[in-house]
Amino acid sequence: ELNMDRDVVVPPKTPNMRLSACTPLWYAVYKFKPSVRCVIHTHSMHAMMATLLDPTEKCEVLRVTHLEMLKGVGNHSYDSMLEIPIIDNRPSEDLLAEQLEKAILKYPKCNAVLVRRHGVYVWGDSWEQAKAQCESFDYLFESAVKMKGMGMESGLVPKSGTYHNDEEK
Repeated sequence: ELNMDRDVVVPPKTPNMRLSACTPLWYAVYKFKPSVRCVIHTHSMHAMMATLLDPTEKCEVLRVTHLEMLKGVGNHSYDSMLEIPIIDNRPSEDLLAEQLEKAILKYPKCNAVLVRRHGVYVWGDSWEQAKAQCESFDYLFESAVKMKGMGMESGLVPKSGTYHNDEEK
């Protein structure tokens, strides 16, 4: 166990362990999201493919709206516009911390950051919440990729065939 200064407060049960290359990233999340108790990092194929939806690979955000699973990522509802920041990958994960911090500050409503050609970091106030949100994000990434394959954009409000707030018209 480590404190916020990264000092060991409770030594590991397994001898000779070293800190993960992801440690600076976890601390970036904990620094700006004090209620967070769990950060999950995956190399999900859906997350990685979602970072490639823009063929120029310059897009800094994936937008998703009007999908039911938006309710599962925290701070969003079916008709919200979810913006998931995308940061560029680096040769080692510890070099992502500065970009991750900037993304967290720029997109405070989002509980995840995509890493281009790599994967995703998702966080929550408990491991259960982080896991549930991770599953919801993965569903949304898969949906965005499949929608693009159908010629649809996940970040556009549907023109018809779905709920519309009369004030939007």
